Amino acid sequence: MTAATSTPITAPLSTRPPAPPGLRLQLDPTMAGSGAVDGGWWPRSRDPDAELPGLIAGLEASVGPITRVALNLNAWDSAPRRVAVDGRRVRVGWFRHMDADTIGLTRAAQDRVVLLVIPPQATTAAAQIAMARAADGANGAGPADILAAAGIGGRDPAPMPRSHPIRNTPTAPSA
Repeated sequence: MTAATSTPITAPLSTRPPAPPGLRLQLDPTMAGSGAVDGGWWPRSRDPDAELPGLIAGLEASVGPITRVALNLNAWDSAPRRVAVDGRRVRVGWFRHMDADTIGLTRAAQDRVVLLVIPPQATTAAAQIAMARAADGANGAGPADILAAAGIGGRDPAPMPRSHPIRNTPTAPSA
């Protein structure tokens, strides 16, 4: 048996490796689940096919295998049912009533990791503040409060449903 095959599959939480280079992610080091979120993630876009594989692969190095992802349908540019990660497909669930500022990831042990999603257009300073607050297990603030405390404004209003186009209605002339 070689040393490479005798390495444990998962490491203790205290020796968790940092996020891979380029992955803008910060996790609660204890992963105790005591905060509203377990960390923060700052994607570069709202394209799930471009963003999710790197996030999932990076998280798996720290928290173990990810089996499913949950996202808000209105917060992303497209809605793939699965994404390719390291030669396998991970299921993606889309929900209209899920907090648009979070992503839920189900681990193989069937427990969930919930991350704050920092808007891609956030400034570096604001995103770093938001990720640090999200990774603070003692912080019980919700996603909107964490973003507001970091100086990241509210998101754009939800788009109008396609079945109800905006109509130009005449206005009465003012007297």
